[in-house]
Amino acid sequence: MKILILSLILLSVVVKLYSQKNFDITVIASPQVSWMASDSKYIHSGRSLWGYDLGVEGDIFLHSDTYLIVTGMTLSTVGGSLVYNRPMPFDGKVLRSGTTVDYYLTDLEFPLALKMRTRNFNRVRYFAQYGITNWVNLRTKATASDTIFQKQVVKHEVRFYNIGLNIGTGVDYDLGHGNGLTAGLVYCVGFSDTTTKSRQKNNTSLNILRLRVGYVF
Repeated sequence: MKILILSLILLSVVVKLYSQKNFDITVIASPQVSWMASDSKYIHSGRSLWGYDLGVEGDIFLHSDTYLIVTGMTLSTVGGSLVYNRPMPFDGKVLRSGTTVDYYLTDLEFPLALKMRTRNFNRVRYFAQYGITNWVNLRTKATASDTIFQKQVVKHEVRFYNIGLNIGTGVDYDLGHGNGLTAGLVYCVGFSDTTTKSRQKNNTSLNILRLRVGYVF
């Protein structure tokens, strides 16, 4: 993960040198809480999971620095718990009714959103953004309350790709000389089923509430 972070920072520096202020680069280090929710009467939400979001985002100017396109790549740890209230096949085994499964996902996240922000008020600018988030699953671990799994890697229970809504608001603070700080709240919710249990006729969505914190340069 250190190599990934260093590579992203190096890439952002190189891009910044040639951008000629057509966009800003932000290094993100954000704490977040995530949970999973199902529309099935046999599957209930359990506890939420604390994680982080690390990487680089770019704000591309659309004719001015008031309307921007937000994109980038971050490494995100998300997940949550699901309670299965009837026997359920899971990674080659069968869970007993009432089993709680904790999911621990490590994803690459690719946001694509429209960002709108105010004019500069004493170095402060407020913004709102709306768009989509793309998740590519790198690894999933699971722990079951009946001890069948204990943070064991599972390969066929979570979809490789997911897409969801990205909506947020926050504030940018100008430090001068092209540098700044940014902070805000971002909410993401998946459109498609996070799990591969479509045969169970349910949809399980991934939900994330993030305290977005970053350094702009």
